[in-house]
Amino acid sequence: MALPIAQQIMLDVLAPPVLTGLWWLFSRGWAGAVQGGNVSEMTKARQGKGVWVVLGMLYLIMFGATAYFNLVA
Repeated sequence: MALPIAQQIMLDVLAPPVLTGLWWLFSRGWAGAVQGGNVSEMTKARQGKGVWVVLGMLYLIMFGATAYFNLVA
């Protein structure tokens, strides 16, 4: 059963930042484990850019799926 549109939009707005935060946390933990606890500045810069890419992609996916299922289905 689908969520009402208001709840779906709320989920679309709130889920991407939470999931991006989890992605950042796990990627930083992985980098720390691989680099011996001292994450390099190059890795930090790459992860900083990656956060924005992941956040943007998640918003596109979430709102795209909402639009698709509300317009087509």
